[in-house]
Amino acid sequence: MKKAVMLLLVICFLITSAGAIFSKDVYVKGYYRKDGTYVRPHVRSSPDNNKWNNYGPSRQDSELMNPRGRDNDRDGVPNYLDCDDDNDGITDDVDINQYGN
Repeated sequence: MKKAVMLLLVICFLITSAGAIFSKDVYVKGYYRKDGTYVRPHVRSSPDNNKWNNYGPSRQDSELMNPRGRDNDRDGVPNYLDCDDDNDGITDDVDINQYGN
């Protein structure tokens, strides 16, 4: 009985932790800038003090609404999980050109 309760608690913890990872998405409605440029609707990571967990720039239209698949350096690790998005050996939090641009 104790094992079943403990297993249930572990499963609940894992589910809530996974939910916290995916709840960091922010939907941005389309809008016009002051200069008249239209910015299309898109999904971005929630603002925080870290640069390494951002999704990075989209290269295709399909990435605007599904940013978790963006992998700037094509190393198989998505940008929001990769601490060095351009594989230059400098972590994103201190890198001036985080995406190698």
